[in-house]
Amino acid sequence: MVRIEPDIRFVKDLMKMGGGDLKKCFQCATCSVICPQSPDENPFPRKEMIWAQWGLKDKLLRDPDIYLCHQCNDCSINCPRGAKPGEVLNAIRNYTFYEYSTPKFIGKLFTSPAYFPILIAIPIILLYAFLQIPGVLLSPEGEHVVYGNFINHLAIEVAGMLVGAYVIVVALLSFYKYWKAVGMSSGPVFEVERGVEGKTTMVSGGFWYEFWNALKDILRHTKFSECAENRYRYLAHLGVFYGFILLGISTLGAVAYMYLFGVKELALPLYDPVKILGNIGFLLLFGGMSWIVYRRLSASGTAGKPSYQDWFFITDLYLVAITGILMEASRLAGATDIAYPLYLVHLVLVFMLLAYAPYSKFAHLMYRGLAYMWAKKTGRLVGAKEASE
Repeated sequence: MVRIEPDIRFVKDLMKMGGGDLKKCFQCATCSVICPQSPDENPFPRKEMIWAQWGLKDKLLRDPDIYLCHQCNDCSINCPRGAKPGEVLNAIRNYTFYEYSTPKFIGKLFTSPAYFPILIAIPIILLYAFLQIPGVLLSPEGEHVVYGNFINHLAIEVAGMLVGAYVIVVALLSFYKYWKAVGMSSGPVFEVERGVEGKTTMVSGGFWYEFWNALKDILRHTKFSECAENRYRYLAHLGVFYGFILLGISTLGAVAYMYLFGVKELALPLYDPVKILGNIGFLLLFGGMSWIVYRRLSASGTAGKPSYQDWFFITDLYLVAITGILMEASRLAGATDIAYPLYLVHLVLVFMLLAYAPYSKFAHLMYRGLAYMWAKKTGRLVGAKEASE
């Protein structure tokens, strides 16, 4: 006997968070057939759709399959009822950010646009308090824009390390709760040996083997490349992903200049290798984000519309890239009246991007990585599609 305990509040929350058409599903299984990511055995998202309709919250929050979905929306475009399974699974993923978040009240702020003013107010208040600390806010002089003469670089570094430590602790706690909930911490571990057509062989393996396999898939965006209806997502996400990485490397390079090579001012020339990496990263990130924003704004109703959580992350990351390049342009132009206020806006946006990472769409990168590991470890991804690679 199976006891079913529907959670009606959960169904209503999913509908508010982007899954508003879930009740149109009549279980035809077109979504599971059309999805290039769905395993042959026990496929998705058909089962997730009925669980969502029934309000089976516990089953969905323990279901790693929701992260094997890449929201290419092949299922939504081909759904004969317009139930938009891709959007429903996205809503479930957004709910997991809230469910496993630590502290949970911050995760709650991402469940509705009504809380958006609070999300904006928090970094503004913290930045204002930060600037009141003696020696942080300086008085720049001269016609040249020197950001280190406006806000103490050392203070920025210390604040950045504190925010980073907070994010790491919160992320580890949140991801551990997810890892434990879906049962990834126990059970057999497998390695998948491929090469025999139509067959797979399982041999005993370990954590780091599966971690490396999952990382390779993420770095190559292997699963994104299999999407048929929205092929642009593969290239757009590659641009955003590697653009962000290059900007991170550029930032680390600037820190190395300061503390390893004694460079006191980071007004680097455009031909400097660190600056070149940063500008290439900007072009990749800006190009990918522009493509994503354009396609989402022009998307047909069949494919579904982005949720509030999606737009929060997309808009913040987009504005971080734009304000960053405008800071560089205003520095080169010597526009002090524009550059310094723009720097403050950039700091607020960067804080929102990083400090809110465990609660926003940014978190899906790690959750999906854990789901990949689970899928590799249990042989979940082994099927006709996987064996043919």
